[in-house]
Amino acid sequence: MLYRKYLKNQFLSAAQYKLNTFLTAFAQVIINVGEVLAVWMLFGRFESVGEWGFYQSLLMMGIIYTSFSFTECFARGYDEFSKLIRTGQLDRMLIRPVNIHYQILGSKIEFSKIGRIILGITISVIALINLNADWNFYKVLVLIATYICAICVVFGIFVISATISIYTIENYEFLNIITNGTKEVSYYPINIYNKWLTRIFTFIIPVACFNYLPLSFIMGTGSLPQWLCAVSPLFGMLFVIPCMIVFNISLKKYQGTGT
Repeated sequence: MLYRKYLKNQFLSAAQYKLNTFLTAFAQVIINVGEVLAVWMLFGRFESVGEWGFYQSLLMMGIIYTSFSFTECFARGYDEFSKLIRTGQLDRMLIRPVNIHYQILGSKIEFSKIGRIILGITISVIALINLNADWNFYKVLVLIATYICAICVVFGIFVISATISIYTIENYEFLNIITNGTKEVSYYPINIYNKWLTRIFTFIIPVACFNYLPLSFIMGTGSLPQWLCAVSPLFGMLFVIPCMIVFNISLKKYQGTGT
């Protein structure tokens, strides 16, 4: 498999600079630990946000850390797609007899993000141990689907950023609003925000499908039907389909940067 070769080459490249990779991963973990401590101090002061306690929010942070870091690790090429355009690498990719998506995925794989993936899983385990949830087979399935949904949504957001880059080439601040803004919003249950913001992150960018809705089913809370909350991650996974369709259509309109 071609992607496996890309993966192997990127790993060998990272292995040449072991100390740099380790220090980068360690620094990123420390930053994220600081964010967790900030949330812990917030709940020490206010005890709850709406009907949500510290461990519910901690699980949300664990989900977004895991999914965001996983996607950054293995699909960073879409997040930094503007660099491929600006440096002319995309022009070379398009004339190769290889699927463009394989090339984009293989163009940047950041193994330094593995530390954050481990942190996200650790945070999730701590939160799950301390949650007062009545676990059963269906809730475990929903939890697994929630992580898959989160990865699909984050990947879709990266694809959206790549699509915008085709038309704007460089617009880092706007792209940061989409990617990092979505990440920050996902730390807390969507229903605590204003209605207009809740609607955006439910029906346009389906953050609620791996945030508020599945956790409402797991915890047995909320006013929405439980079956709807349970299947919400499946709907969230579909988000990546229109993102890829729009990206492919936009890529056909790409005419090069002239570099």
